[in-house]
Amino acid sequence: MQSLINKPTRNGVQIKLVITDVDGTLSSFWDYFVPAIRDFLRDVSSQVSLSVDELAQDIGHVIERRGTHEYPWLLEETSFAWKHFQKKPDEFVERFVAPFWQALDLNRAKYLRPFPGVLDAVAELKRQGVQVVALSDAPDYMARVRNMQLFDGLLDAVYALESTEPDDDDIFQPITLEYGRKRVKSLLDKTAKIKSRFNILPQSYEKPCPSGLDIVLKDFDVFPQEVLFIGDSLSKDGMVAASRGIKFLWAHYGHQVPAEYEEMVQYSLKPRRADTISRQIPEHLITAVAARYDELLYHI
Repeated sequence: MQSLINKPTRNGVQIKLVITDVDGTLSSFWDYFVPAIRDFLRDVSSQVSLSVDELAQDIGHVIERRGTHEYPWLLEETSFAWKHFQKKPDEFVERFVAPFWQALDLNRAKYLRPFPGVLDAVAELKRQGVQVVALSDAPDYMARVRNMQLFDGLLDAVYALESTEPDDDDIFQPITLEYGRKRVKSLLDKTAKIKSRFNILPQSYEKPCPSGLDIVLKDFDVFPQEVLFIGDSLSKDGMVAASRGIKFLWAHYGHQVPAEYEEMVQYSLKPRRADTISRQIPEHLITAVAARYDELLYHI
């Protein structure tokens, strides 16, 4: 590969830091999440008087308000849990919660893989002296697990969001917190010796909020002109990069959901609202479009 050291960009500024999104950019979260939740919904639907679509919409409301598909109390906070198991939380955990997370963990270990070209591209950037940092909206405890499985020691740092319990005055509460607490603690214990440096950001720093990005720029002592940002989400990654004038490479390959997952990802798990307005993201946010991750090497 062509040397990247002291290789100037078109405006004469050397790129010193690559900031990368993780899910949908380095690897596909959907490859292990969708099969697990699809099988789970079918199984639960066969046991109760609710359709798969109704159950998916119920879970989708939790995902929407908590901002992550891996909220530790994803199932315990559903209206289904409150309606049928409010007084039987242990039974709910045994029948539904524990099997779901166990299936998800098994699927992650089996199906989570880097996208083509990712490991070689990151290794090449590091070899040539360009630092690589992940800025993720994933909850910290799960970002650690995925990093340890795929990228440990390859990334210079990972910035992810804190995972906190609902406040006491939050009107939305799980029927029980116990299992989620144990799961988070167990995964944190298993990843205690990861090599990559981890930094926990407040949930309010979720992209496109630029506060997390500002911390990365400060920690690595770089100017926006010395940074390349790559991510699959225009509304999150593209917007936050544009807010600081950073060159943005759209990981279009991660934006595309496999056809067999599209119904679940784009519709079933998303609450339907009559007042939803589709925002068109300005195309000028995109410096270039990548069909593979390693195409970023052409933009350094």
